[in-house]
Amino acid sequence: MKKRIFATTIMSMFAVVVFAQQQMPMQQQQEVSTDYSEDEIETFVEANLDVTKVQQEAQKKSMAIIEKNDLDLDRFNEIVAIQQGQSEEEASSEEMKAFNAAAQEIMTNNQKTQSKMVAALENHDISQEKYQKIMMAYQQDEEFRQKVDSVVQSKSNG
Repeated sequence: MKKRIFATTIMSMFAVVVFAQQQMPMQQQQEVSTDYSEDEIETFVEANLDVTKVQQEAQKKSMAIIEKNDLDLDRFNEIVAIQQGQSEEEASSEEMKAFNAAAQEIMTNNQKTQSKMVAALENHDISQEKYQKIMMAYQQDEEFRQKVDSVVQSKSNG
């Protein structure tokens, strides 16, 4: 059970990257700093756990929105591919109407979700910029990733 919680937490960190990237333009080929104190890493991990919860709630809500509009996730994603010109399939006018309604509601929900994620960071006194920089270090530096993972594991065990 603890291994599953740990693995879920680590996987969730990657899901939050989109949030972090949307908050601050990514600077390509920038050296990442891994010079963060133990307290900063703990704050990052705690904030990330809260951000992940917000994101998971949003995913559930998005699924409910899709289903409420008489679509399933696979068909919704197929219509996204059609919209982006990545699929030769076609969608009926009823499906397009349902898709458009669901997409609009999901976009509104995503805006609320972003606000909640920003609030989660503020609750932990970590700036969006610092959060993104630590996330980038986590993704790009194996030694730093192991250091963060050990903090996550100790929090999962505690």
